[in-house]
Amino acid sequence: MAFLAKGDLKKIFSGLSSIYIAKGGINDFANMTFDWDMPVTVDTFNFTQEQPTLNRTKVHGLQADWCVTAEAGEITISATVPSIDADLVDYFLGAGTAIADATVTAASATTGWSGKSYTLTNNKLYVGLGLLSDDGNNLVAIKRIALYATPMFENASTTPFGFTLTGSIEASDDSTNNIVFLSKA
Repeated sequence: MAFLAKGDLKKIFSGLSSIYIAKGGINDFANMTFDWDMPVTVDTFNFTQEQPTLNRTKVHGLQADWCVTAEAGEITISATVPSIDADLVDYFLGAGTAIADATVTAASATTGWSGKSYTLTNNKLYVGLGLLSDDGNNLVAIKRIALYATPMFENASTTPFGFTLTGSIEASDDSTNNIVFLSKA
């Protein structure tokens, strides 16, 4: 292999133009199908892996480690989805119960409403994730993430009602090749 200079190694994934979700996960990186281009609030998406925990073995008379082993750092994925679209809420909380005609009486005004009711639970969701770079030329995809969605309504005058997504990569029968880096051909 030839020596590679810095310029040869400059391949940048920067910014996000889309965050794709595949319900259930991705089976094959060579053939990915996504269900949603998820609306995510700017600067709330995070994908991090902590530094590994190093286990050092010392031997009397030596300054350097005799050997070093490591445990991988925890992986955390989080995002804020500022939407109460019924498709998203059904996925996050489970199928809701349709309410076709609700009457709401408040401040001497009665109006009709429709929607769905839900039970707040900790539903574990499995999703595949696709991150499309700002220029649309690079895609990073993760096969399967265990994810939880929790309702969030903070700063009511400036932030819409939405959901906070939090999760991690979970070991499975196929724990190999769980991330891919692709570029447009």
